[in-house]
Amino acid sequence: MQPVKSTQTTRNVRRSTLSVLALSVACGLTLTGIAAENAVILEDFENSIDSASLGDWGSGSGRIPDNVVLTQYTSTGPEDINVTHGNKSLEVALSGFEEWTLDFKILLSEEASLKVQEAMKATNDVARYILRYDIVFPGGNSWMNNQAFLGNVNDQLNTPSGANGGKATMSWALDLAAGVPEEGQITLRFADNFDATDEDPFVGPKKVYIDNIRLVDTYAPGAQPVTYVLQSFEDAANPTGGAADFTAWGGTPRTTYSRYTKDATMDPPDNKVSDGNHSLKVDYTGAADWKADFMLPFANTKLAEVLRLDLPAEERPTADQLARYTLRYDIIYPDQNDSGQPSWQVTQPFALDGSWPPYAQARRDGALGSIQTFSITLDQMTSWNDTAEGAPLLVFIEQGDWSDAATLYYDNFRLIDTGAVPTTQPVIQNISVNAQKKIVITWTGAGTLQWSPTLPATQWTAVTGAASGTPIDPPTGGQAFYRVAGQ
Repeated sequence: MQPVKSTQTTRNVRRSTLSVLALSVACGLTLTGIAAENAVILEDFENSIDSASLGDWGSGSGRIPDNVVLTQYTSTGPEDINVTHGNKSLEVALSGFEEWTLDFKILLSEEASLKVQEAMKATNDVARYILRYDIVFPGGNSWMNNQAFLGNVNDQLNTPSGANGGKATMSWALDLAAGVPEEGQITLRFADNFDATDEDPFVGPKKVYIDNIRLVDTYAPGAQPVTYVLQSFEDAANPTGGAADFTAWGGTPRTTYSRYTKDATMDPPDNKVSDGNHSLKVDYTGAADWKADFMLPFANTKLAEVLRLDLPAEERPTADQLARYTLRYDIIYPDQNDSGQPSWQVTQPFALDGSWPPYAQARRDGALGSIQTFSITLDQMTSWNDTAEGAPLLVFIEQGDWSDAATLYYDNFRLIDTGAVPTTQPVIQNISVNAQKKIVITWTGAGTLQWSPTLPATQWTAVTGAASGTPIDPPTGGQAFYRVAGQ
């Protein structure tokens, strides 16, 4: 398979945190960056929590409305983990009921909604835009999750530790979402589900904190992303890709594996294969409880090349360096039976003996199974077993409400490099402010300096007469975003 490349040749300028801060302070520009992320803040609850309101599902047996309280929380200092941006966050206090309830929702402003909608129009920009938010979970639980709804996506963010809680970050890949309004304001919905161990019966409150809802652009300046297929089960000599039972946690295996061949005669087309002509068929039997079922090896692939598990830990790529890579794979869930089962399923991957991705893929609503894509940037999976045969290895947990058996199909494991920059493209070298308070941007290669007052931009405008190193006037008010467009 040939690498998939973006058709666009110009990208937003992204500089180091130091350069952005220097430019922002000296010129009064509002360039919003979060650590190494190229991010635009959509909601951080600094002014108010008017965007937040109580949920509207689960009122019959859940917490709504009497046992959910929304409050603007103020940071107590630099060490307060309940605020991840600025000085405020949204506090959600849950009382009286532990089970799944859609507790609250957030209505993005018209301006923020437009940014998301513009990003979603970039359909050729694979794995480019991500909508993210941070959540801080409470401790004192056996487990806890926060299911997040954006359009048809309803994936599940999990606590780092049931006993201790902690911060996790949810990431929605916007090129994979559907059902988001194309105009008007966008509503984000959040459901909570947990098992408290520090109270029996549970009274509460349990408090979660939401902050830093942001739109992230993963592309490096001038990037032309390249997709590397890691495993699509096309090799007849290795038909199941090395899939094997995961038995390290004990218990009886409940899965069997085979290579599925696409049926070219089906109408509508066979959706059990998403790449090539084959996929991995996994048959589950027995109880549908939470259980780690099987693992797949990825030795001698691009994933292994990027992670460099052959090096000492201190010499491997940092989280910031791994952020340019997006790991994706497809799961085809089964159709529901006459009893409506499975009505829900959750698939959780993790790196063997290493990182648990903070979120799990949830079966989308609907009677018919469909191809769903799990997507995560590698900075959210930084720890991998480096000694197991076949490393790096992914392990999969499946849970649902099937009655006695279910069949899932896995396909098209791939790694997308969104930081690949052709040498012929212009590359930003430096951003500074001179003594006359003018902005000086230098770059290599042929290109035109352009600017926009918003990001994502509806239109980029050339800066008249600006060559590399030419001082330019800062905006008289508001904010400015710059890029160098290749010729």
